[in-house]
Amino acid sequence: MQPAKRPLIGIAYSDSSVRDNEMRIRTYVSRKYFHAIQKAGGDAILLPAPLLLPGCEPGEFYSRFVDRYLGLIDGLLLPGGEDVHPRFQGEDPTPALDLVNPFRDEFELKLAQKARELQLPMLGICRGIQVMAIALGGKVHQDIAPLAGVQHSQKAPRWSVSHRVILEKSSRLASIQSSKDEVFTNSFHHQAVKDIPHGFRVAGRTSDGIIEAIESVSDHFCLGVQWHPEETYDFDEASQKIFMAFVNAAV
Repeated sequence: MQPAKRPLIGIAYSDSSVRDNEMRIRTYVSRKYFHAIQKAGGDAILLPAPLLLPGCEPGEFYSRFVDRYLGLIDGLLLPGGEDVHPRFQGEDPTPALDLVNPFRDEFELKLAQKARELQLPMLGICRGIQVMAIALGGKVHQDIAPLAGVQHSQKAPRWSVSHRVILEKSSRLASIQSSKDEVFTNSFHHQAVKDIPHGFRVAGRTSDGIIEAIESVSDHFCLGVQWHPEETYDFDEASQKIFMAFVNAAV
């Protein structure tokens, strides 16, 4: 059921193009995030990461933008993308670490921290669940290959579901899914949440034990999923329910 009011959902976004030894880092946000929010009854805007000016201290500089952005919106969506640099969880990079975007990391971690402080409804998707976990005091596996017993980076098309996620019976996510025991999801990741933040609980795992969903234990809507429900929204009821619950929480 769509909300009577159309809440405004901000989508974190970085268009930082960095030239370093001829390597360019370019981040984009799929229109499918916008479409899923719109179809669920909300409106969406991008929250671009500001260009860090010379001589500025990153924390103070980004905080100005974060405060203003979060004052404009009713809910925050943290989308998928690159690996989060492990220095933000006190670790050195392992050989399996993939592409990182330092500008995006600093900005989105601050967005997640402040959104949590303000009790703003928040949905983290793929990289977004990892940003959420690290920002709020948890940790992620830099690479799950040694732990995986199912295929977490599927060969099937992005719009196709791949493996099961087993839901915790008492979780908000299970309630959103009409108390189902499991949902089938798509999967495109080599990292995953390892330690959940204080005030959160595991909401779903794959059969090999990898954490696929976390959520706030309070009434505050703060949900992270390791899959991409925006890709399967048009034909998958479980994906639709996630976006509709998020948008309704932002009204």
